[in-house]
Amino acid sequence: MSLFNVCSWWSAQCSDPGEEYDVASLLCARFGLEAQEKDYIIVGSQTGQLSIYYPHHRGYDATDLLLETQMAAPIVGLYAGKFSGTVRNENANQLGVLLPNAIVIYNVLAIGGLAEHGAQLRLQMQAEHKFQRVAFGLCQGHFGQVKGREFFCVVHLDGTLTFYEQDGISYECRFPGFRALPAPVVYCERTDSFFRFSATWDLQCYSYQDLSHSLVTKSSYQPTWTQCVGEGIVDMRVVQVKANCSYIMILGERNFISLDDNGKFNFMLKLDYAPKCFISFVVGYYWEPGARLITAIISDSSKLHLYEEANLIWAAQWPNQSPAPVAIQRSNVHNLAGGIVTLGAKGQLEVGYLGADPFQFQVQPLKLEELSFAQAHKELQQLEDEIKEAVDVRVMDALNQQAADQVRLTFTIQSEVNDDLDTLLLDVPADVAVKELPSAKGLLRCRIKAELAELQLVFQTPSGVRCSQDTLSFVDVAAGTSHEFKLDFYIAELLHIHSAKVEVIASFVSPRGIPRVIQQSANLPLSMFYRACQPQKAAGIKLTYSIISRHVTPKLATFFGEFLEEHSESHALGLQLLCPGLEKQSEGITLVAAKNSNRIRIQSDYVETFAMILERIVERTLQLDSSAGLIKMDKKKPKKGVLNRCVERLIAAPFLPVQPILHRIDVHHDTQQSIRKQTDQLEELWQQFKTLQRNLQEQSEGDPKEALTMEIESNYDQLILEGDKLVEIRRDERRQRCDLNCAVALARWIIHALNLEERVVNVVNSVLSVPIEDWTELSWEESMAPGIDMLHHFGPLTRSKSTSTHGLLDSNANPKESFDYSRFRRHFATLFDRIIRLASSPMAIKPDDSKKPTGEEEKPAAEQQVDEIGNMQRMLGEKGLPLGPPKRRSNMSSSLEAVEDDEEYDEEDLREDVGYRKEYGTTDGTHTSSNRKNRSEWVNEDFELPTTEELFSDLGIWW
Repeated sequence: MSLFNVCSWWSAQCSDPGEEYDVASLLCARFGLEAQEKDYIIVGSQTGQLSIYYPHHRGYDATDLLLETQMAAPIVGLYAGKFSGTVRNENANQLGVLLPNAIVIYNVLAIGGLAEHGAQLRLQMQAEHKFQRVAFGLCQGHFGQVKGREFFCVVHLDGTLTFYEQDGISYECRFPGFRALPAPVVYCERTDSFFRFSATWDLQCYSYQDLSHSLVTKSSYQPTWTQCVGEGIVDMRVVQVKANCSYIMILGERNFISLDDNGKFNFMLKLDYAPKCFISFVVGYYWEPGARLITAIISDSSKLHLYEEANLIWAAQWPNQSPAPVAIQRSNVHNLAGGIVTLGAKGQLEVGYLGADPFQFQVQPLKLEELSFAQAHKELQQLEDEIKEAVDVRVMDALNQQAADQVRLTFTIQSEVNDDLDTLLLDVPADVAVKELPSAKGLLRCRIKAELAELQLVFQTPSGVRCSQDTLSFVDVAAGTSHEFKLDFYIAELLHIHSAKVEVIASFVSPRGIPRVIQQSANLPLSMFYRACQPQKAAGIKLTYSIISRHVTPKLATFFGEFLEEHSESHALGLQLLCPGLEKQSEGITLVAAKNSNRIRIQSDYVETFAMILERIVERTLQLDSSAGLIKMDKKKPKKGVLNRCVERLIAAPFLPVQPILHRIDVHHDTQQSIRKQTDQLEELWQQFKTLQRNLQEQSEGDPKEALTMEIESNYDQLILEGDKLVEIRRDERRQRCDLNCAVALARWIIHALNLEERVVNVVNSVLSVPIEDWTELSWEESMAPGIDMLHHFGPLTRSKSTSTHGLLDSNANPKESFDYSRFRRHFATLFDRIIRLASSPMAIKPDDSKKPTGEEEKPAAEQQVDEIGNMQRMLGEKGLPLGPPKRRSNMSSSLEAVEDDEEYDEEDLREDVGYRKEYGTTDGTHTSSNRKNRSEWVNEDFELPTTEELFSDLGIWW
C-alpha cells in the first residue's frame, strides 16, 4: 500500500453504469467557445452514450453536465482537431466521434443559460464519412507536414488504413505482409512517419509518402526501420521532447519502453505490476532545455506511478477506484491546473491531484533492542498454549464429522493389475510405454448430502505415478447429487517410488462461504511395482520385524497377497523392482518368514527396494490389529514416558542402514551444487549476450558488424549448450530426489517400530518428512538443517543435560552463518547412531513411580526394571526378542536359514554396522583410569546409560 493517496477534487458517475468503457472512451479537449476556456471532459460509452462535462469548482454540480446524447451506434473512439477546412478560429477544434462503420465530425456550439440554469452545448454535424470495413481506431495529425490543416486515417479490423483529407479526398492502403492484425497506429509529425505494432510483436516505421503512393503506383514498400519489442502492448503514444527528436512511449504487458523516432532504444523498464493504462506528457515547452518527460501509469491495483523518463518519482493510491481505471488523461480545469482525469470500466469519472496528505497512520518507532531467543521462545510457548486453550477439540471433531456427512467419499483401488493401458490416450512417455508396465484401476464414489457452492477433488500420487484425472472441479452442486469416477493409475516416469499410497482430497465451500476439507486414501497393489523372482540368500542390508499382535498371522501371504495365495505356507519370497527397470542391474528384495518364531526378515542390496515393502508390513499389521477391536493409534494422545504403542503390534530390530542413506544425501547435495554452478554460468553467459546485443544496436550503419555478429552467434550457441546441460542435470536431480525419498522413508518406517518413547518417534518422523522438496534458493539439506540442529541441542543428541537451554538458543543464533554441509551430515549420522543405541536398551524408559500406591512394599530390583506398559517377555512372547541384546558371532554372513535362529543384532554388530565406538555400562575398575579421558561426555557419573527422561528432558519444545 502506498503512503499517499490521490486526492479527489471532482467526481461523477456516467449515465451508463455497465462495463462499457475502455481506453478510447475518455477525451480532454478545448473547443474555443470562450476566452478563458478550460478543458472539457468528453466520455463516450460502447452503448452510444455521449456526455460532455465542464467542472467549474470542487465537487460535482448538476450544471457541470453540458451535454448528454445517444448515438445510433457504439462509440469506438473520441478525437478533437481541425478536421474541416471551414474552421476559421485558430483555437477552435471539432469533435470527431468514431463509430463502427462511420466517423462523424461535429462542431460544438455553446448555448447560454437563463436565470439559474447553466450553459449547454449542442452538436452540429459537419461531415460524416462512412466506410465498408469495421473501424478499430483513428490516427490524426498534419500528414505530409502541412500547416493549418489536420488529416486523419481510420484503422480497420483487417489492418487496412483509410486516409481522409479536408477537401474530400480519401484513399486506402495496406501494410505489407500477410498478417495485418488491428493494432494501435500513431503518427510522428517531426519525421512524417507512422508507427505500427505488427502481429510479430515488432514496432515498424512507415513514411507517409510510401503509404500515400502505394495505391497509385501499385508498388511494394518496406518499413523504414523495424524494432523488436518482444511482447504485446497495452497502448502507444508519441511525445516530442526535443526540437530534433520525438519519443515513442510504449506500455507493454510487462515492460515500459521508450524509443526515439529513429528506432533507437532509450530505456526499457520492467514493471513489477500489471499496467492498465498510461499517459505521457512534457512539462514545459519541448524547445526549452528544462523540459521534463513525465509518464503516469495506473496498475491493476489502482495505484498511480509517476516516472520521469525511467525513474520512479512518485506513487499514490486511488482510494475510491475499484476496479482500476481503464483510461487516464491530464487536464486543466477551473481552479486546478494539471489535474489527473480517470475513467473506470463502469463509468466512474474522477478528477484528482497529487497531494502530500499521508494516511492517518504513524509508523511505530523502531525498538533497537537486542533480540533474545529465549524470550521469543517463551512468548511462542505462551501463544501456543493460548491457542490450544481456545480451540475446543470436541467442536473440531464435530465439524469434521459434519463435513464427512456432507460429502461422502468411497475410494477403492483394485488389487489386480492390468496390462491393457491405452498409452496413447493417456500420453504415456515413449520410454515408459516400451516397458509395458502394469497399471491399476480405481473407483471413486462421491455422494453430496448438502448444497455446495464449489467442490474440488484432487488426487495426490507419489512421484512417478500418475492418475488419469488429476483434478475434478464442480460449481453449484445440488444436494443429493452422486458421482462415480473410474480412474486409471499408471507409471509415467521411470523413477524409484517411495510409497504406494494414493490420497484423494475433497475441498468444498458451502453457500455461506465456509470451507471444509476431507481426505481418503488407498494403496496401489505392489504387483504394479514388483514381480516375483527367485529369493536371494545374500544381501548387504538386512532388517528384521517381529509381529507381536496375536490378531496378525506372521505369514508372507498375510502381507503380500498379490504374489502368494491366501493359504500359502511359503516362507521365502523374492521380488524384483519393475521401475525404473535398469538393464545393468536387477534390483531385488527377499522376504523370509521364520519357521519357529513370529519374525520376518527383509534383505536387499538396494535401499530403494525397502520403502513400499516396509510400508505394507507396518500398515497391514496396524490395520488388522485395529479391525480386531483395539484402540486406534492416532486417537490416543502420546504422554510423556509412554513407550511407542506400535511395539504392542510389531517391533523392529534396532538397525538403520546409515551409510547407504548418507550416500544418497551426498549425491543429492552434489547435484544441487552442480545446478547452482550451472545456473550461475548461464546467468553470466546471458549477461554477455545482452551486452553484445546492446553493442550491436549502438553501432552506426557504417561500422563493420561481421565480427560482432559472429561473437553473438557463438555466445548464443554456448547458451543453448549450457541450457541443455542444466536440463539434463535437473533430470538427474529428480531421479536422485526420488532415491532419497526411498531412503528417508526406509528410516521412517524403521523408527516407527522401534522400542522408544512415542513422543520421540513422532518428533523424529516429523523431521524426516517425505516427500522431500527442493526450492530455487533453498535445498532440502538446508531446510532440514535447523530441525536436525535443534534435535542435536535439545533432543536425543544433547551431549550434556546441564547445558543451559537459553544459552544454547542465544549462542547458536547467528543469521549470517552459512550452511555447513559437513556439520549437517555429521549431525544426521549422530542422530541415527543415538536412536539405535536407545532402541537397543530396554532400560531406556523407566516406569512411572508416581503411579505406585502409597504403602506398597518395595519390590525386588529385578521387578522394578519392568517397563510400565507390561512385562516385555509377555509382550514379545516366549520366543520373541530378548530384553537384553545377547551376544552374537562376529561373522555377518547372510543366508535364508539365518532368520530361523533366535539371534539378534548385539552390541558388537551395532559397532560394526553403525560405527558405534562409545563405551557405556559398568566398566572394570582396572580400566577406569585409562578410559576416563576417552569417555563420552554424556556418560553420567554412575557409568550407566542415561535414561530416556534425562536425554529427552528438553524435547518438550516440539509439542
